[in-house]
Amino acid sequence: MNGKTTKYYKYKHSGSGTITIPISIAEALNWKHKDEVNLVIKNIDGKIGLFMYKKEK
Repeated sequence: MNGKTTKYYKYKHSGSGTITIPISIAEALNWKHKDEVNLVIKNIDGKIGLFMYKKEK
């Protein structure tokens, strides 16, 4: 499984975290600032991860 490396940040006092998407990937997917991105948990080739997509209107 290939992928671009990014980081997950967990915020101590907020109960939430952030995953940074490189701008080059967001631009390739035509994602804009504040677009809503849907997340689905998937198991592919024995590795569990997130599938992210923007729903077309």
